[in-house]
Amino acid sequence: MEQGLKAREFRCVDLVKAYLGRIAAYDKKGPALNAVIHTNPHALAQAKAIDTRLGKTGKSVGLRPAECLPVVVKDVVNTTDMPTTQGSEAFKDWVPEKNATIIETLESKGAIVLAKTNLDVFAAAVYGISSLTGAMRNPYDLTRTVGGSSGGSASAVAAGYAPLAFGTDTGGSLRIPAALTGVVTIRPTVGLVSRTGIFPRALSQDTAGPIAADVRSAAKGLDLVAGYDPADPVTARGVGHVPAAGYAAAAKGGRLDGMRIGLVADGLAIWGDQPAGPVVALLKQAAADLEKRGATVVPLTGPDRTMLGDSSVITMESRRDVDAFLKAQGPGVPMASFKELYDSGAYTPYAKESYDREIQVDPAALSTNLAYQRSLTERLALQDWTLDTMAAHDLTAIAYPAAAQTADLIGKEQAGLFSRWSENTGFPAITVPMGYAASSTGTQMPADIEFLGRPFAESRIIGVASAYETATHKRRLPSLPAIP
Repeated sequence: MEQGLKAREFRCVDLVKAYLGRIAAYDKKGPALNAVIHTNPHALAQAKAIDTRLGKTGKSVGLRPAECLPVVVKDVVNTTDMPTTQGSEAFKDWVPEKNATIIETLESKGAIVLAKTNLDVFAAAVYGISSLTGAMRNPYDLTRTVGGSSGGSASAVAAGYAPLAFGTDTGGSLRIPAALTGVVTIRPTVGLVSRTGIFPRALSQDTAGPIAADVRSAAKGLDLVAGYDPADPVTARGVGHVPAAGYAAAAKGGRLDGMRIGLVADGLAIWGDQPAGPVVALLKQAAADLEKRGATVVPLTGPDRTMLGDSSVITMESRRDVDAFLKAQGPGVPMASFKELYDSGAYTPYAKESYDREIQVDPAALSTNLAYQRSLTERLALQDWTLDTMAAHDLTAIAYPAAAQTADLIGKEQAGLFSRWSENTGFPAITVPMGYAASSTGTQMPADIEFLGRPFAESRIIGVASAYETATHKRRLPSLPAIP
């Protein structure tokens, strides 16, 4: 795309029309994937403006880092040219007064936001069902879930709606849908990417991140949005950690000679599930593939399940952080507080499971809330345990299945999600396809392997994932009908 645009083999408007046409053909018609809530009515005008500017500057100069890059963005990210619905009927017409920082950054670098993608309402569940438009459908089997909460973003990339998407991850919301739809995502270290203008779940764990069809494209997406934002002071942690060459430079394939990868095949499941047989078989093959690429694979036992479970702060922080976000949006926001949101009932039964717990937490009393203090203590313990384990075994990364099973049927609770290790430490992780396994109805469904790294070691895990991807080329396109 970059080369074709620079050589003027096609216009920006041609590219945007092609992707908008694919969304029109697949999202509400045909397979009706339901991955998109809104398309951008200004996208073609933005594309024409880019063509006009490039026509004046010449074929090989004047390109910004993301010139005419079509992207789709999860609909918890504020945009001023489209509503930001949070997947809720209550917000269906709300247009924020200011763009989120990552939107400002993307557009300043030339990207065009084609659409806002579907999600679990208020990003508060992982079922792939919004209260605004209903269930999303997996491109590999229309009866199966895409997971959540960034399910629309993952499905959009899997179905070819855009080469790059952005979602958010507090409790697995990037990596769960990426694993279930067979695409790549990066959950950055908390503090690498701004959350300003993004509806929160719990700021100690919240981050935005890219989703793409391959590792290099995901790394390029991270390059576009990583950086300091004075409106989000946590991003000061990332200052000095963004590589000068960029993250995409680490996605060069190659070998893994001298690298040691810790492999956890079981013992990680939060709810007592263990990986199903087909996923275990894929993980064993992945270990063999890593060794063929030169890595040393070190068998590991995962962290204590109690420590892993008790280190989440979502329940404790959600009400406080939602209150602060809504207050900052000004008088036009449909609801002014978490309690007003809760009392409205404008969410699915799946989100209600979380909100029933979160409404009971007094945000003004967190400093004396013993359960919250224990979670923070367990979070530090999990961070220390992870760093100590990596140091003791001299590990570049830790690998495990992103999900214990492939995508379940729509409306069922997805079993065996292993996402908490990254979110509860705040450490970075990347998922990459490791193959396909038969579902209960015989459909071949994708599964991802996840690589966890040290804080701000995104380049190292991108390098590992890229080497694995180059050696295996596991991703296959879903069998969607041709566009008429």
